[in-house]
Amino acid sequence: MKLDELKTVAVIGAGDMGHGIAQCALMAGYHVNLCDIKQEYVERGINRIFTSLEKLEAKGKIDSGLVAAIKSSGISGYVSIQEAVAEAELIVEAVPEVVEIKRSTLNQISDGCRETSVIATNSSTMSITMLAENVKKPENMVGIHYFNPAVLMKLVEVIRGDKTSDETAEFACAYARKIGKTVVLAKKDTPGFIANRIVAPVVVYNGLCLDQDGFTPEDIDLSMMKNGQKMGPMELADYTGVDVTSACQDYYHEHLSPEYEPSLYAKSLMQRQELGKKTGKGYYVWPQKGRPEIDRTKYTGRYNPDIPNMIQANEACKLWEEGVCTLEECDTAMVLGYNMQGPVDYIQRFEPEELISILNNLAERYQKEIFRPAATIVSGAYKRG
Repeated sequence: MKLDELKTVAVIGAGDMGHGIAQCALMAGYHVNLCDIKQEYVERGINRIFTSLEKLEAKGKIDSGLVAAIKSSGISGYVSIQEAVAEAELIVEAVPEVVEIKRSTLNQISDGCRETSVIATNSSTMSITMLAENVKKPENMVGIHYFNPAVLMKLVEVIRGDKTSDETAEFACAYARKIGKTVVLAKKDTPGFIANRIVAPVVVYNGLCLDQDGFTPEDIDLSMMKNGQKMGPMELADYTGVDVTSACQDYYHEHLSPEYEPSLYAKSLMQRQELGKKTGKGYYVWPQKGRPEIDRTKYTGRYNPDIPNMIQANEACKLWEEGVCTLEECDTAMVLGYNMQGPVDYIQRFEPEELISILNNLAERYQKEIFRPAATIVSGAYKRG
């Protein structure tokens, strides 16, 4: 598949991610077939797209003629996967992050689409190679991972499965750039890919801070925000969904290391169905509109923002050693995917001996080998210039 052959993009799943992915394609001039399991879900997704387009039009960020064209004939709604994918050259699966749902959806996509169509998954953690077992032509399967909200976030990760062809990977990168995104390519299929993999051990660390060290979500977030982060990690977990973050940790627990088990704090929120923004309560109480009020009196300064950055840089070094991507791509992924300073850039101020000591102390204190320093840290090869 060549990019100039692309006319129609089918997006399977019209929810938070799916409708944004569809809007990105529409704004780039492609026709979109949006599909979900109920007509009301499809209509809700289309209405959300139109509302977003109207806001962008009012701000002068999109041409009114394009908005009118999209509303009149740019998007079609479906509840049948086979009908939605029949004429599409690119199909993006954006259903919930549940293996069984993804497997079933990909089977139906593969049965209904053309042999030459590219099938992409928006999975944030799952093996592309494993998911490609459910399509007839795994060489045409690739990961195209958007970040939430898809319309606003500039990063897209393209992930190669073990059988993804060079042509498919090149098409996915070209398409992502065509819709205005910055691309980082994961050359090897690994749990969490790049950005989410870098963050994963910090999720474990923050859970330990809550479970064992008596920190509050406010203390963690305020410390990180004082260090320049626009949204703290606990608020971000609420925004994404405590259930979504926990499902990712469960996946890492099974496929990467048993040490990635969700925290007791997160498990208690799950039991009470306090899942964050979507339920009105999680680590914080969420208003109907806007962000939660974070109690600044709970800031103690005990939480050291250097440590999560060191942990992230350590994981980035592991990805480089595994041949997944470069250290520069790791930094790009974190800057554009999480709105924070690149972790490898962050640790340039530290000498290897200090990083080694801190990371080894974390590993021993919490009995977590995932915090042990990577060879790149030990050798000092992360240093630039």
